[in-house]
Amino acid sequence: MEIVKSLISILIAVSILSGCAAPPDKVDPAVLEALETGDFRYLDLSGLNLKYTSFDYTNWTNANASGSELTGSDFALVDFTNADLSEADMDEGFFLGANFLYADLSHANMKYANFFYASFISADLTNVVAIESDFENSNMENADLREGNFGNSIFIDSNLHMIKASNTKFHRTIFDNSNMTYADLNFTDLSGASLKGVDLQFSDLTGAVIDGADFSGAKWYYTVCPDGTNSGISRDCF
Repeated sequence: MEIVKSLISILIAVSILSGCAAPPDKVDPAVLEALETGDFRYLDLSGLNLKYTSFDYTNWTNANASGSELTGSDFALVDFTNADLSEADMDEGFFLGANFLYADLSHANMKYANFFYASFISADLTNVVAIESDFENSNMENADLREGNFGNSIFIDSNLHMIKASNTKFHRTIFDNSNMTYADLNFTDLSGASLKGVDLQFSDLTGAVIDGADFSGAKWYYTVCPDGTNSGISRDCF
């Protein structure tokens, strides 16, 4: 049933691009085979319409899905290592435990999506729009989130060690009990955010907007404060 749904989605995409209904032999045979095997490695899926389809447990390593339509699709435990998802529409998607190691998600739409336990180690998330998405227990270590919008999202119990997030919007975002050590938070919008119990040791919040943010129980150690001063060993930024 899922294979049929995927074929229908691809045929719709082909018809949109060509202006007429295209027969199955016009679809890349490698893509058709991947729909049966779940092996999408190294395939060119750019611009395809794959929304509202289940791809759980499949392998998208090094796949090119840039500009693809993935809205509402399921990708539980999918491996996206080194995949190109730039400018893809991933709104309302389900990405439980997905692996985005070194993946390019720049300029992607990721609104209202579920990324429980997903791994974004060293991934490119620059300029993404991921408002009201759930990244609880995710691993963002060394990920690049600069210029992105994660407003009203959830990062509870997540690893954000060494993230690059300058000029990123995190307004009203929840980070409770997360690790944000060595994070670059220069000029980040944290207004109304919850950072209860967050570890901010050695992080840089120069110029960050923190109006209404809750830092109760946060850990400060040689943290650069929004005003440019350093918390040193024993004080916080307030």
